[in-house]
Amino acid sequence: MEGNRDRRVGQATDSQFFALLRSGLWNEVPDRTPFAGGTDWEALYRLAFQQTVVPLVTDGINRLPGELLPAEPERLDPFLGDLMATAKRNRVLDAFIPKLFGALKDIPVVLVKGQSLALDYPEPERRQPGDIDLLLLPSSYEAAKGILLPKATKVLEEETVVWHQGMRFRSIEVEIHGCISTLMSRKLDRKLAALLEEQFDGRPFPTVTLGETPVPVPDADFNAVYIFVHFLHHYWAGGVGLRQLVDWMTFISVHKREIHPVVLEVRLKDLGLLHLWKVFTGFAQEYLGCPPEKLPLAAAPDAAKNARIWRYIRRSGNFGKNVDRARKEEAYLVRKIHSLWRLVIVDRLRHFPVFPKESVRFFLGAFGYGLQRLAKGE
Repeated sequence: MEGNRDRRVGQATDSQFFALLRSGLWNEVPDRTPFAGGTDWEALYRLAFQQTVVPLVTDGINRLPGELLPAEPERLDPFLGDLMATAKRNRVLDAFIPKLFGALKDIPVVLVKGQSLALDYPEPERRQPGDIDLLLLPSSYEAAKGILLPKATKVLEEETVVWHQGMRFRSIEVEIHGCISTLMSRKLDRKLAALLEEQFDGRPFPTVTLGETPVPVPDADFNAVYIFVHFLHHYWAGGVGLRQLVDWMTFISVHKREIHPVVLEVRLKDLGLLHLWKVFTGFAQEYLGCPPEKLPLAAAPDAAKNARIWRYIRRSGNFGKNVDRARKEEAYLVRKIHSLWRLVIVDRLRHFPVFPKESVRFFLGAFGYGLQRLAKGE
């Protein structure tokens, strides 16, 4: 009986969470129906925090009528605290990014994800920020490292297999990406490398304005695929938060007129990702409330697949933070065997009912990459 009650409470929290999230995403008054039986505000906050969308959910709470709010206002303090902290953090990152590009002024580089995507949200300061990601060609990778690493306050361990170098400038983490590596399929990554070369063909990049400074970003056709591939990488590599799915949905809905549907479809077919794209457009409609006319290449929602997708996202948490990772003290080989079992085998079995062909394809790719990284001790 207690288990059934917990399940009902969890389902109620999920319904309230999505009602509030949709409100924050679309500037709409939230549906009151899920709140009729009362609200576990602590559980709601934990879920929003795990999915890194607290500010968006807080916007929804602020649109609820007074009778649905808690009698003790302090129960909303965690939501309001995160809202203010997120706005402050966004301002810090927006001020720092032009300095980075000033240092890299002689190197072709673009800002990806993060702060460039926040500008597409109804309120940019509501997107919960992470690090700053820079994308460039492999031929520019060492030059960019040579400029930024001496200025960093801390240099993180390099992942040479995927041309990735992280560093910190006090509280700000910056990552240089010299390729697009999914760790899902070598064939896929080779095709993405060709798209990256095409993007850096000498044409001027579009820009976004941070502060008063124009910052280069990829074109919309490339970015639609890149953001989706980044989301898929984390979905297949141990866990993803709704914020990354929201990033993709927000970008392609805001920039739909700039995205050429024929180019997008040809690229997704060539990459073997069209089926996944269509499934996730269905998820965006059913769970995030996005109208189908706002989504390029939209497909009808599949309720059974969407429920499985949400269960996986909810279970794993953002970047897999809900998954047990208390194995740092174990021997290197033991940790790698555990990683192989959980990330390459168990998670593929979970994805199989939704994406059968892709699960087999990405299993083989991940296994090969895992062996390569094991050989390099990464």
